[in-house]
Amino acid sequence: MKPKIGFNTDVFVEDSGRTVTRMNILYSDLIIQHGGVPVIFPPGVLPQEVASGLDGFFLIGGDDYKCSLPASGEIPDRYLEVHPRREETDLNWARWLIKSDLPVLGVCGGLQALCLAAGGTIYGDIESDVKDPIQHRRMGKGDLPSHIVQWQGFHGGGLPPGSFEVNSSHHQSVATLPTDWRILASTSDGIIAACCDSAERIIGIQWHPELNREEPLGHFILNRFIEQVRSRLELDSA
Repeated sequence: MKPKIGFNTDVFVEDSGRTVTRMNILYSDLIIQHGGVPVIFPPGVLPQEVASGLDGFFLIGGDDYKCSLPASGEIPDRYLEVHPRREETDLNWARWLIKSDLPVLGVCGGLQALCLAAGGTIYGDIESDVKDPIQHRRMGKGDLPSHIVQWQGFHGGGLPPGSFEVNSSHHQSVATLPTDWRILASTSDGIIAACCDSAERIIGIQWHPELNREEPLGHFILNRFIEQVRSRLELDSA
């Protein structure tokens, strides 16, 4: 039986005024590629209503969460707010998933939502908040930048520590981790590129493996996520 992986969605107001839900098809393609079945939930669906039918959850990327704003209330440079319905839904999922036993993977904004829900903090704008940052966001309409991350590895083994090149498309990032979480990968300017909770059940990465099927580190993490999901599914069916 293929594992069922839940997804949140983006909320977007079109020029016509119509509000729609949407998700880059590359996210669901990624899960299909790694042997899972995507199950996509629009805003308004409560986790406790549907989670019994899921084996794992994937929080997708997106724009900026209002709850990431500093206490001063100042709007960071390059801030682009997600739709309020999406923020409410994402944080509901993140809080529920943190307390659950489901394997969880968050990508880019999904990582940030998990860290915010668990008590971490966010840099409002890397270029304003970090000394001598490398390029983390796309400038204009060109290709995404790429940079090296230093991978520290999981305690449970697998891919050993080393240097890997990944893409990058963000102007915010995790500033402080939630209690008992740890860094899995970081960049030369000190930005957290990947992290996990103490049980290595909840994993977040700041780059986009769905945009590069040849990138080894992201796909190692995806495979590990699916393996965790399969192990849980086998235990439940035993």
